[in-house]
Amino acid sequence: MKTSSKIARRKFLQLSAMSGACLALGYISYSGREAKIVNVDIGDDSLEAEVNPYIFIDSKGKITLFNHRPEMGQGTFQAIPMIIAEELEVDIENVSILPSPANREKYGDQMVVGSHSITSNYDLMRKMGASAKEMFIKAAADKWKIPVEQCMAENGMVINRNTKVKFSYGELVAEAKKLTPPEHPALKDPKDFKIIGKPLPRRDIPVKVNGAAKFGIDIQVHGMLYASIERSPVLLGKLISFNDEKAKAVPGVKHVLKTQREVFGQVREGVAVIADNYWAAEQGRKMLEVKWDNGDLQSWSTQKIKEDYVNASHQPAEVFEQKGDFEKTFNDAANKVDASYETPYQTHAPMEPMNVIVSVEKDKCEFWGSTQNPNGVRSFLANKLAISEDNVKINYTFMGGGFGRRSMTDVAEEAADLSKKVGVPIKVMWNREDDLTQGPFRACSLNVCRGAIDSNGNLIALEHKVICQDIRNQNGDNPKPTGGIAGGINTEYAIPNFIISGVLRKFYIPVSYWRSVYHSTNCFAHESFIDELAHAAKKDPLDFRLSLLKDHKRYTQVLQKVAEKSEWYKQSETDTGKGVAIVERSGAFVAMVAEVKKMQGKIKATKITVAIDCGTPVNPDIIKAQTEGCVVMGLTAAYKSAITIEKGKVVQQNFDTYKLLGINECPEIEVHVIASTEKPEGAGEAGLPAVAPALCNAIFDLTKKRIRVLPFNLEEV
Repeated sequence: MKTSSKIARRKFLQLSAMSGACLALGYISYSGREAKIVNVDIGDDSLEAEVNPYIFIDSKGKITLFNHRPEMGQGTFQAIPMIIAEELEVDIENVSILPSPANREKYGDQMVVGSHSITSNYDLMRKMGASAKEMFIKAAADKWKIPVEQCMAENGMVINRNTKVKFSYGELVAEAKKLTPPEHPALKDPKDFKIIGKPLPRRDIPVKVNGAAKFGIDIQVHGMLYASIERSPVLLGKLISFNDEKAKAVPGVKHVLKTQREVFGQVREGVAVIADNYWAAEQGRKMLEVKWDNGDLQSWSTQKIKEDYVNASHQPAEVFEQKGDFEKTFNDAANKVDASYETPYQTHAPMEPMNVIVSVEKDKCEFWGSTQNPNGVRSFLANKLAISEDNVKINYTFMGGGFGRRSMTDVAEEAADLSKKVGVPIKVMWNREDDLTQGPFRACSLNVCRGAIDSNGNLIALEHKVICQDIRNQNGDNPKPTGGIAGGINTEYAIPNFIISGVLRKFYIPVSYWRSVYHSTNCFAHESFIDELAHAAKKDPLDFRLSLLKDHKRYTQVLQKVAEKSEWYKQSETDTGKGVAIVERSGAFVAMVAEVKKMQGKIKATKITVAIDCGTPVNPDIIKAQTEGCVVMGLTAAYKSAITIEKGKVVQQNFDTYKLLGINECPEIEVHVIASTEKPEGAGEAGLPAVAPALCNAIFDLTKKRIRVLPFNLEEV
């Protein structure tokens, strides 16, 4: 059955508040078929779907571009419109940018994880802009009665090459809107780019600085109540009973109700205090008397988990990738190296704690909040409430950080449950203690490595075994880990004999996606071990890597660039150490050099130099900013903070015990973006994994002490 899109088209045009004639372009895409650019006004009855508009241009020349990816600081709000504007030949400074509706059928996967937003949309967004441009050129050529080859577009105008007479896009809308978009518009040569590749200031920054920007936590809905939820401090504790008499006596408290949320298949119970203001809900929550059944979970501690990992490291492992005969080569080698590395649980700790508003009525539902996964939330709520997705509206906002945490649906589940019970919109707000202690967390890990060097100093064998929890296999009886837990282990090194394997552990502590996921733990181990092997081979650590990657152009390029910019080969002062590490994450290649210095008897990180190749840089300034943020987060995880467990509970309650890197502690960060014409790749996470190994390798260069356990106390090394 064909789906009529006329009502949806009219609504889009009304919402855009544009006057007179309007050209609106979108695309339709089916699995396995190339996306087709469609003129919203004339549609395409051969396609059984609605159009997802990205471009609106009215008769006054007002241009509105939609960004369909939620903005959490990574820069997609402007970067995606920049791609469209480049091919459309308009000035990005004169374009209005709006977030698109959340709609999987129209906009595909709008989830922002894994640094895929730009790379997965680059070609299509270019094609979208180029199609609109060619329609305007055709409309102008028809008016002038000349071939399209005698016309060109520039700055929102079509120019007659012969007479230099111009038409604005607005003047051409009435004719252009009657045309069918070209299926294969010509795309610009990258050398002619005017927008892509330029470090343009971000349009969302001023409103975030002056307070005008709306984040999820800022949203208020008429008639809403606030909910603060008490949960077991021992994760997975079961609710026995609660006394709400004192809580209900707090002025403003309206209800006290049981609720729950599901985290990767595990149900976690809570008691919600609902009030007409957040302060009352918090105070009422403090007055609750709750009894929990924690079973034997209180016997768990960080030390017990470490012991479990060590014991598990001797178990047979699931092999993910192998080459040659590692065991024979290793056993026959004269120069053997082995080492183990430990990384802790980490929490996401976005500056905006978790919060959502959900309103549930009979057969419809509406959501307001900051989410990385608008369509996932939409589908989840529809399924949970047994209603059509068409009756679920998602209003997503700017996010005050996400790092993977806001890709989940558990907080929306709590709010929907309570709204359905109470009959009004409910705003669930987590406090900082909730945010740090309730998870889910980055998985802690044990990495066991072995390697062998031959008599000529060549690396001939390497084994890397990962022991950790698996995000994709946290429950049930399946004992095998997925290959995802080996993320960040560099198999591009030219090693004739290697084996990558893993051992799965399952605990009551939930784990989830954290910025760069397993790359953040495995790269620390792998690049630290490569450094140990380089020293065992009596070779310069950077040259050692280059020798193993001589056939890999992009790794070689970033290594050479970072060597140049960090003055790697220049003789260091006696109180200074340098360390190098590399990684590939989401298609981006990074080489990093950390520099440490001994000052007044204590070691300080003084400079981080980064070379990053993420293909065509849409906005180099955003790439630099993301890389700088990655470095700060990586330093925090390396020597400032960790989530630890005692008696089954998370120890760290707030930022006094879960410490973040202060601005006064931050070293100089110098980022060099490699010029490239390759397709853009992800830059939001690539700068993080190499931080810890580069830093620890620099410390070894200075002190000859190896750091194999994170976090460590930098000043006590």
